[in-house]
Amino acid sequence: MKPSRISSDQPWRLWIFVIGLNVVAFLGLLFLKAKGIDLYAFRGGV
Repeated sequence: MKPSRISSDQPWRLWIFVIGLNVVAFLGLLFLKAKGIDLYAFRGGV
């Protein structure tokens, strides 16, 4: 079984998706902090 060759345009699309997802998560974190919601309260424990 030969490994399939990665197409030349796939890696940059994947990186744009990953970086975009991280930006969305970071903006969501800032939005929730601005609203006064503490995400660490959902972790449980002490």
